[in-house]
Amino acid sequence: MSAIASLAVGFALIISGCGDKTATVPNTVGQSLDVAQQMLGDKGFETEVKRVTSDQLNNEVLSQDPTGGEEEKTSDKVELTVSNGPGDGIVPDVAGDEADRAERELRNASFKPVVAEVYSSVHEAGFAVSTNPAAGTDMQKDTKITLNVSKGPRHAQVPNVVGLSENNADAALTNAGFRVDHSYKVANKTPGSIIAQDPSADSSAAIGSSVQVVIDRKATKVKVPNTVGLSQAEGDRTLQNAGLDAVFVTRTVTSYSQNGIVLAESPSSGSSVNEGSNVVLTIGKYNRPKPPVPPVPPGPSSIVKQYNLNPDQTKTYTVSWSSGTCTGGQGNAVLKGNGGGSAMSGAQITAQGPAGSRSYYATTTTSDITSPVKLVITITCSVQ
Repeated sequence: MSAIASLAVGFALIISGCGDKTATVPNTVGQSLDVAQQMLGDKGFETEVKRVTSDQLNNEVLSQDPTGGEEEKTSDKVELTVSNGPGDGIVPDVAGDEADRAERELRNASFKPVVAEVYSSVHEAGFAVSTNPAAGTDMQKDTKITLNVSKGPRHAQVPNVVGLSENNADAALTNAGFRVDHSYKVANKTPGSIIAQDPSADSSAAIGSSVQVVIDRKATKVKVPNTVGLSQAEGDRTLQNAGLDAVFVTRTVTSYSQNGIVLAESPSSGSSVNEGSNVVLTIGKYNRPKPPVPPVPPGPSSIVKQYNLNPDQTKTYTVSWSSGTCTGGQGNAVLKGNGGGSAMSGAQITAQGPAGSRSYYATTTTSDITSPVKLVITITCSVQ
């Protein structure tokens, strides 16, 4: 029995020794989790994973315990600390924002924007259209988010629809990517067909924009309303309300009360005409008579200036005038006195003549004068 016990103890020791096998732990820091587990498994190690939030890539090994290079029992587990990525965030709604602002908003939300230019008929060029993934999506941070930025609407050539029926024109424009707006006009050409379009055929326009088409409508008979006695504006409005177009001519009137008033119409009121026809309205025009020009009174025939002379004095006297007062004036100076020649013997004119184009002078010298003496300067004008 003792021999059997000794064999059992020996066998147990052999088994125990096998369990204490050791190996060098490989360094797995920086490797992906799959690679790290493969490296450790090849050495006989099992792993235990601990996940943490990190700016490193998801599933990247951040650290390990025991560290790489240590000699450890293969029966021990190696604990791996693995990045779970930076965490999740919500993609912000940036549609309608300027491209620069939209990029900032995405970066502030810890995403990496990647700009892609797209056509848009809703947003102007340079503005954000959408994101991919869409706004509101729960995404891991540091993920690349496609930011679609408008480069304006896509343009296309506008097809020619003049002459087509309304239905065919609508189909051609819609198939080309345009919206259609309709208006109607009586043209008396081909009722129901397109007679005009805007933008014109073969021009370039933004896809999704509107093309205006004018459709010829069959005319109906209408009666010409009475507009005589109305103002020009009232007459025009009355005809438009009846589906008619006004054409204006004028007639000179002598009474201001008829100025701007409809004097006659053609065709006359009550006539039956096609809708859209022209009706000629004769409008009174008053020309205010010009007031008569008053006659210009003739200018004076002469200008007379008199000066009383003082004894024992030499003095120069000057008469001036304007061209409007006296035209072509000619001057002359004389002495006059109450005492006759004896009274004026002590006074004399020593010089006289023009002092300029419109002035005349006279210089007098006096000594003893016994009675009043006057200098009279007369300017003779040219009467018109």
